[in-house]
Amino acid sequence: MDLETKSFLYFFLACKKRFRRMNQEKLKKYKLKKAQNIVKYVNEKSQFFNNLYEKYNLNEVWNLPTINKQIMMDNLTGYNTVGLKKQDLVDFCLKIEETQNFEERFGNYNVAMSSGTSGNKGIVITSPSEEKYLRAAFFARFSFPRTLRLNIAFILRVTTPAFQIDKFGQKLTHISQLNPIDEITKQLQELQPNVLSASPSMLQILAKEIEENRLKISPPRVVSFAEILYPEMKENLEEIFGCKIHQIYQASEGPIAMSCRNGSLHINEDLIHVQTLNADGTPTNPGETCYKMIVTDLHRRAQPIIRYELNDLITISQEKCTCGSSFRVIGQIQGRTDDLLWSYRTDSGELQFIFPDYLRRAIISSSEDIMEYQVIQKSFTKVLVRLLLKSEDCNRESIVKDIKIKISDVFKSYSCEKPDILVSFEKAKLNPISQKLVRIQRDFKVDV
Repeated sequence: MDLETKSFLYFFLACKKRFRRMNQEKLKKYKLKKAQNIVKYVNEKSQFFNNLYEKYNLNEVWNLPTINKQIMMDNLTGYNTVGLKKQDLVDFCLKIEETQNFEERFGNYNVAMSSGTSGNKGIVITSPSEEKYLRAAFFARFSFPRTLRLNIAFILRVTTPAFQIDKFGQKLTHISQLNPIDEITKQLQELQPNVLSASPSMLQILAKEIEENRLKISPPRVVSFAEILYPEMKENLEEIFGCKIHQIYQASEGPIAMSCRNGSLHINEDLIHVQTLNADGTPTNPGETCYKMIVTDLHRRAQPIIRYELNDLITISQEKCTCGSSFRVIGQIQGRTDDLLWSYRTDSGELQFIFPDYLRRAIISSSEDIMEYQVIQKSFTKVLVRLLLKSEDCNRESIVKDIKIKISDVFKSYSCEKPDILVSFEKAKLNPISQKLVRIQRDFKVDV
């Protein structure tokens, strides 16, 4: 085991020190050493990785082959390093989903099923030692309000034993988002949290409850997670809650980023190594949206994440944060490659991807009367737009006309043919499996 992960206090202090003082050159050396140690470990403990790395130089970590969720799940028995069998894990997770007893453990391990934004199921294995250092990292890195006692309300679909905190006067309360909104507001009203954390879509619901005086809470810290927090949504929530909206960018593959006290979303460089690539495999420049994201968890061993392909689309900021940390800042989480729109180019006939951010900008710039939206590409030539307007008095005809023009202009800017655009005045719909809100999505697969 990595010596620094054995002690909660040591890892806590080390995380704080690295964030404040470690420059990019020292970080580079630190990450390479940690990654090399992990690779050596998994090569000895995992049959899958031993076979995968057979013809590679283990010291050249960043040149090792990549993996993805499908590969990991197909090979899970030989992939994990603690001798757990895939079918046993799947059966356990299905039993947990059926009984709703999310506090049950698989032996000593916390085992959970993740759906991901796209709804593709995966298994997440966390060892007791990993739970300990992840808690230490969370407390070290998270920007808590200045208070002696934390009273955190976390609203999410399910919880696990790894996600319960009630120590030394510090309390984290899980509130199920499956509860009716009346029950959620009642719990929050009684709890009066000083930290509120929920998905952006849930925060919007709570903001409406506050505006209409059905909920009276004033948490000094509000945190968004699980879904993309778009700039216009962030601005609206900050106005209603009266404080900055911080973010936790957490995937089942690891704790990727957290907001600092200034509100910048810093990559957890000492926990996760993040590589951003263009479509041709070259590194993406800061300020540009990546086509592919590859992550390596520098400490996780039970279920290693090494050169793991995420289909998230992010933009690394060109500016350093004024907090002084050299940890890179994510300027924008744009979406996922699953949510890239695709069309055929009119000049060459080849398939062309269209970044979701351009569709988002087309929608929000069409009218100030748009309160909520969702764009679904149904086929290469058909796009559905769901809209929720601020009032019934809005000029729907004008809004529809502007949206169709702007979306057509986006396709035209990529040299693609104009799609058929249907605008429907209805609420955005959650993914039925993951229960997450995806603003820009595609309903069909593309082989490229």
